[in-house]
Amino acid sequence: MNKGSFIYLQALGKAAASTALSLVREIVFGVGLPILLPLAFGLSGVLYSFPVADVLTFAICVAVIVYTYRTLGKDRPEKTVSGTP
Repeated sequence: MNKGSFIYLQALGKAAASTALSLVREIVFGVGLPILLPLAFGLSGVLYSFPVADVLTFAICVAVIVYTYRTLGKDRPEKTVSGTP
């Protein structure tokens, strides 16, 4: 799901959002969680850190995709059909 979201956003021309999500996954969660979770769960925290990173990234991806979907049509001006029959 996460990689698909990154590719979807890139295809829509939202490269900044795609890059931000990728960096959050790899840097913030990928480095931060293996450092923080062992403090609470011991060595098992390192093993739990990667699934937790995936779940958190999934939640953020869903929020970004929903926001992108809602604002997708607002980027273009609306076309009105004004004609007389």
